[in-house]
Amino acid sequence: RSSFARNLRRAAELSLIPDERILEIYNALRPYRSTKKQLLEIADELETIYNAKVNSEFVREAAEVYEKRNRLLPD
Repeated sequence: RSSFARNLRRAAELSLIPDERILEIYNALRPYRSTKKQLLEIADELETIYNAKVNSEFVREAAEVYEKRNRLLPD
């Protein structure tokens, strides 16, 4: 049930973010679309502006994984 609860928290956070911004973030999270710095800036935005802590952690984790797998744009 903890996974289900986490998914609900993530969805609740996203409901407070404008749809257009969610689409921009979605596209930024696709491989080879962003630099690590850009993804970390998105994570900071999610946490500070929208108080979306679960989603900001997700983006930070994606930035680390993409870096390890060479899926980022060069700086």
